[in-house]
Amino acid sequence: MRLLFVNHRLDYSSPSSYTMDLATSLIDQGDEVRICTRAGDLQDDFRRRGIETYKVKYNPFSYRKLLAFLREYDPDLVHIQSLRSLTLGRRLAGRIRKPYVVTVHRRPGPSAPQLRAGRLRGVIVLNELIREALVNDQALAKNLIRVIRRGVRIIKARPEPSSAPRKRIPVVGSVGRLSWDKGHHCLIAAAAKVLERGVEAHFAIVGEGEEESRLRALVKDLNLEYHVTFSPHISKRRDLYGLFDIVALPVLSSGVGVTAIEAMSMGKPLVASAVGEMLHLVQDGRTGLLVAESDSDELADRIIQLIENPALMGELGRQGRSWVEENFVLEPMVNATRNYYEEVLSGLGEEL
Repeated sequence: MRLLFVNHRLDYSSPSSYTMDLATSLIDQGDEVRICTRAGDLQDDFRRRGIETYKVKYNPFSYRKLLAFLREYDPDLVHIQSLRSLTLGRRLAGRIRKPYVVTVHRRPGPSAPQLRAGRLRGVIVLNELIREALVNDQALAKNLIRVIRRGVRIIKARPEPSSAPRKRIPVVGSVGRLSWDKGHHCLIAAAAKVLERGVEAHFAIVGEGEEESRLRALVKDLNLEYHVTFSPHISKRRDLYGLFDIVALPVLSSGVGVTAIEAMSMGKPLVASAVGEMLHLVQDGRTGLLVAESDSDELADRIIQLIENPALMGELGRQGRSWVEENFVLEPMVNATRNYYEEVLSGLGEEL
């Protein structure tokens, strides 16, 4: 099968990690995958993995050349990787006269682009909450929407148990875009409370975004410069989890929770807000700990509870990993997606 993926920006976002995992797995199975993108720091990473990647430029010469390449490639199907990529993907699919499917990663807001008829032949969503929103808010027919859970690559070697004795100061890490809805300000407030209670810890915030200057200012206001570290994303993001003792995700709204899944797959104890998909991902007291949204006091209490109870850290890490191994392995996601492509191409769900 020849597939064209369209991802507006290949960056350190959930849609890009989805694109990487899906593309590499399909290629391993013998399919052909090429990617169109406008920009992004991960373009070279995709190319190093043998995925041919085209940069879309809108000057007339470059655009005509790209369309010539795509027509020669002659994909069976275009897979638009997110709603953010919809405008670009819809335009390319129309110019080369190919049907397309779209993956929706989080519940669309009021300003989200509308999925409509034309060459659209199907929609993939990563959980039932997103499907309900598309049916209720955009009046999409249920039979056009397929729920395919997000899968992640599980490392073969089991990580060191989190309950192993440690002499260093424990590290509480958080990975994600620095936007208001990720709740990093709540984590910083919790960090101050943890330290005020005489519990040693260091807090690492990994990501970039529009809230960075405000978050840095908050750290300075709370005199936490020596206790909170900011770091940009790195290409091998999951290597970071080996440095963390606890992963904190105090999100104010939740999409698919890929960071939570990744953290649990690495055997890391997780503290997350009880919102959205996190309520389905994290079983409180078994696969992680849940706290009330925006409650920095409870977040601090839970972090201290883990730091002072290494056995609990280890148990949550083990149970979380087992949960991911049972429910979020990559191979079923890839196989279900490829089967959906075949259904779409065979004519199931032809028109909206």
